[in-house]
Amino acid sequence: MKLIITADSDGQHKVEDILHLRDMFLANVDIDLAIGVRKFEGENIPFKSKFGNKITRVIFKTMFGKSIQDTQTGLRAFSPDFAKMMLKNTYNGYEFEMQMLVLACNKNMKILQVPIKTIYINNNAASHFNPIFDSISIYFVLFRHIGNSILTALIDYVVFVIAFSLGFGLFACMLSGRIIAGSFNFIVGKTIVFKTKANLKFELISYISLTIVLMLISMQGIKFISYYSGVSEIIVKPICESMIFAISFLVQRFFIFTSKAKILDSINTESMGGGISARATDWEKYYSKRKNNNFKISNITRKISATMILNLLKKYKNIHRICEFGGGDSCFYKDFRESYANADYIVFDNSKKGVDSFNNKYATKSPHKQKAILFNLLESKAIDSSFDVVFSAGLIEHFNKTNTRAMCIKHFEFAKSGGIVLITYPTPTLLYRVIRSILEKLNLWEFHDERALLFDEVNATCEEYGELLSRKLNFAIGLTQEILVYKKY
Repeated sequence: MKLIITADSDGQHKVEDILHLRDMFLANVDIDLAIGVRKFEGENIPFKSKFGNKITRVIFKTMFGKSIQDTQTGLRAFSPDFAKMMLKNTYNGYEFEMQMLVLACNKNMKILQVPIKTIYINNNAASHFNPIFDSISIYFVLFRHIGNSILTALIDYVVFVIAFSLGFGLFACMLSGRIIAGSFNFIVGKTIVFKTKANLKFELISYISLTIVLMLISMQGIKFISYYSGVSEIIVKPICESMIFAISFLVQRFFIFTSKAKILDSINTESMGGGISARATDWEKYYSKRKNNNFKISNITRKISATMILNLLKKYKNIHRICEFGGGDSCFYKDFRESYANADYIVFDNSKKGVDSFNNKYATKSPHKQKAILFNLLESKAIDSSFDVVFSAGLIEHFNKTNTRAMCIKHFEFAKSGGIVLITYPTPTLLYRVIRSILEKLNLWEFHDERALLFDEVNATCEEYGELLSRKLNFAIGLTQEILVYKKY
């Protein structure tokens, strides 16, 4: 048995959608769960369905860090192994479906979201969904995950009251409560709620830092309110604590008790349309803007990147032939030419505007050893394997995993034996996530198919073809880039 499919029996799911979901599941070998996603738009959508899905989607994203476009869909396909895990829980009905999504997120499984038709017959009269009782059961599944935080707050408050009653000062009361309750919260949060197996040292240091910061904020708030209101600190403390409760939970969820893979998946769920193929970057439009010099800020970041790349390369001697992948009208050429005055510099790109722009600007200039070639790197074999340096900056992240691997290999195919391969790509640091999120909200993000990558994915391919010589993180440009340097075997 390869998969199990569930579908509602009230006529909401068409046979063709069921078969399409099956085909999409089987076509993606690394998928554990696929769900049919409805569009909650238009006049024919019942208000309770539209409103309920929107609220649940926001809550789910907040608590589990993954954007699920249709949390209540009954059309799902999943592997037998995933079914065995689900059968171990005691949930039934709609809460069973919600727990399925929760489990998939906690296990960091891939969830494929496939668009299906949105069908409501007689305003969904045939549905067995009870908007009150079933909603309660669904939200119970979600909110049990903050039970740890509520219990921690109670422990902290009880210890605080006892210490305060014994005559200890505010700082001592706060500290004693935080130590006892914080120890409980960390252990339960790591092992039961968030279930992470990440670096214990990092999590512990991050958690202690968060605890101290929030304690100091809360303590100052208690002092301020108690002083000006004349109300006892015992009464004021729950008010201040409730104000920072959400902050504490969200920081733990998204920055302390979370794996890099979950961070990556959260970003790429958005950029890849939740598993639906993303719109490819319009490189012709992109190079047209570059030609008109509309990228003044990015000109600065590229200068920073060029300096860092050249600093990594300067230790390697006898560089006479340089190849850049995907550079179009290369923003690195001038810097490279200053460092390697007589080297051949060849750009391979499949954007005609980018290639034409480079050749118009540089091809006829001294030393006449530079040109751009219109070339599809993925679909064509290497035409030259004698380059001393092959590099790309911000290229390999614009493909799916299979083609990212193929593009990494292509670097080594163009390099000579013992040659240098340098690859840069975005990696999901907090800085990257914040800046990208802002740009997306402002509708200024153009690289819709960009996947922030982890070192393990890139290195798993590259180490088959070369020795890793250097690894560096470029924070200075904001949208953090990792730079890897290899020597071809």
